[in-house]
Amino acid sequence: MKTIIKCCFVALFLMPALLTAQPDRVYRSLDEVTEPDSVFVLKLTHKRLKAVPQEVFAFHNLRVLDLSKNFIREIPAEIGQMTSLEELNMERNHIRIVPDEMGNLVQLRRLNLSRNPILDLPASMGNLCRLEELRIWSTGVIDFPASFASLNYTLKVIDMRACPLTYDNQEAIEQLLPTPQKKWFRTCNCH
Repeated sequence: MKTIIKCCFVALFLMPALLTAQPDRVYRSLDEVTEPDSVFVLKLTHKRLKAVPQEVFAFHNLRVLDLSKNFIREIPAEIGQMTSLEELNMERNHIRIVPDEMGNLVQLRRLNLSRNPILDLPASMGNLCRLEELRIWSTGVIDFPASFASLNYTLKVIDMRACPLTYDNQEAIEQLLPTPQKKWFRTCNCH
């Protein structure tokens, strides 16, 4: 009987913590967040954001961050602190430079930087040892740093549709990364 009472007592105190930590809950506003460590998925699309909200960097358990379709001009260096991040979507913003700290996101599996005026990716991204998908369609990226060779067997898809690639650019990418599937021939009529 004492064991049952003890279990009920423990459950009573643990229940609020269990209810707040919902790994499958999708937060769509920062106003919804009551406990930063309970945020695993945050989707702030179409919010007219001009910068990455500083509150995001307090979400230590964040696995998925979607900031697509905003007006964000830069990815702050603090992004490198988000070492639990598995998916990052920054599609359709105004980002020109990807910081070196992006290479610290060693859990990252999916990265979407499409439809940004990015011309280069940092060599540090060669450290993204779990990266499976790199989507950079409709950017100005035409080649990769030599460090990307280390991604050859983890990367499954590189989407470079609507990038200004020449045949020589495509050949160089094929030699550096022969294994991943490349998408670069078809244009996309996404809006």
